[in-house]
Amino acid sequence: MSDLLPARMRALGSTLATLRGQAELTTRQAAARIGTSIATLNRIERAKRSATVAEVSAMLAIYGVVGPERKRIMANIEKLTAPWFEDDHQLRELLRPLADFESQASSIVNFSPANVPGLIQTPAYARAIISDVLTEHVEERVADRLARQQVLSKRAAPRYLAILDEAVLRRPVGGSHVIAQQIRSMIERAKQPHVDIRVIPFKYSQYASPGYFSVLGFTDAPTLVYVEHRGSSGFVDSPMGKRKLQDQAARLAKIALDSADSVKFLAMVAADHERG
Repeated sequence: MSDLLPARMRALGSTLATLRGQAELTTRQAAARIGTSIATLNRIERAKRSATVAEVSAMLAIYGVVGPERKRIMANIEKLTAPWFEDDHQLRELLRPLADFESQASSIVNFSPANVPGLIQTPAYARAIISDVLTEHVEERVADRLARQQVLSKRAAPRYLAILDEAVLRRPVGGSHVIAQQIRSMIERAKQPHVDIRVIPFKYSQYASPGYFSVLGFTDAPTLVYVEHRGSSGFVDSPMGKRKLQDQAARLAKIALDSADSVKFLAMVAADHERG
């Protein structure tokens, strides 16, 4: 399967499929109303073919999409093959498709050198992290983040691996109580058969950290890689760029403590915070 499926194109296809479902139309019904073939509509929804402005405009009209949502979707059509990176003020433009991709993934690997990944944050920890960046819409962002976490609780949940630097655990985000509660929550998470949390202790920290990134694997689509940094975040589309971070994830997993030792390490650090 070709790796050359830009994230923007995949996000558009997924969005159009969701909107068609919300309009309660089958592909046959939608294709007939749009004036295209079922095969063409399927290829657009699966990002096997780029949609034209006219096609997307017709779909949105038939699906009853108007106002800001229509404007947002139409504005992205001419950028389907462009690199998808946003600055911090536009980060939410990435979080909606990221959540959608996470819900479709069969496996998710998060590496974080600074903070607990969003998929396993407690409400209090998420609030402390988001408040450090934003002064408004904090609770809305917290709600969005907690909603994303449902992917790890669904029936066909993806295999999830979080690789954390010890610095993530030592940094008292929100205060000692909040970080201790966060670490205890991760210990509980690690009891789930599809969840694996690994720690890289300081004594093994002589490695080149690429910053926060996620590798999303799919059963019927190419891998996606998402990177998040202060200033600019987005999806890596180039096969070479994706392969580099996939290889890095494999190396980091080898450096980290195994699952059992990581849980023991988490318990030790939680106790340190509780005493403090």
